[in-house]
Amino acid sequence: MGLIDRLYSFIVIRGFKVWISYRTQVALNLASWSLPVFIYYFIGIALGSSAASFRSSYISFVTVGLAFQGYFSSSITTLAGRIRNEELIGTLEYDIATPLSPLSFMMYSSTWGLAINSINALMTLLIGMGLGVRYSINWVSWLLVMLLYMVSIIGLNLIAGATVLVVKQGNPVALFTSVASNLLGGTVFPVTVLPQFLKDISYLIPLTWALDGFRSSMLNAAPPQMILKDLYSLALLSIIYLIIGVLLTYIAFNRIMREGSVQQY
Repeated sequence: MGLIDRLYSFIVIRGFKVWISYRTQVALNLASWSLPVFIYYFIGIALGSSAASFRSSYISFVTVGLAFQGYFSSSITTLAGRIRNEELIGTLEYDIATPLSPLSFMMYSSTWGLAINSINALMTLLIGMGLGVRYSINWVSWLLVMLLYMVSIIGLNLIAGATVLVVKQGNPVALFTSVASNLLGGTVFPVTVLPQFLKDISYLIPLTWALDGFRSSMLNAAPPQMILKDLYSLALLSIIYLIIGVLLTYIAFNRIMREGSVQQY
């Protein structure tokens, strides 16, 4: 089975076809993606343009933030939740028995979370456009930020998945990403308003640099040389998180195989 076949199996068969079959869940997902945009739209109207330090209006600022923060929070919980579900229904052992290395299994299992959050991002950006957001995109800058951001997300996915494999119940990584995306990542307000110690922590989160790069490249058509600080910071964090994720994945799989705890939940 080649790369395309495996991606199709994990994204379309295991992901999209299962998701689309639960219509209530689809409706709830669509509502949860769209409602925050309208909520912050009216907050932006109430606060006025002075609420954002960014050159664009507050709705432009928050639309880009909401569109791309889902990769950081939701996609990570998607992988961890899938592994947890496999443990509960007793199919994780069969997954591990497939002709895939532990790292490949985790990587492919991460793809659906990225795919469904791409739907979320597109929907949010389109709603923002309908509410008056005007995009001026430098595609080279956007692609560079997106590539580095995805690498960092994959690294965090691996860390979250490895954690669930070992601890079974409870996912501190998911809690961290939830808090970080809402408080420290600059999703709905700039990190410059945070106290200094929280601001320092926010700079260790890839979401902070990614959103800054996305806003510059999508709202102001900033060329790559104008967002070098964001790109360098994202590249460094991506390497760090990916290395940690790969190491923890192999450690977690070796531990559950050695202890015989694959079937435990």
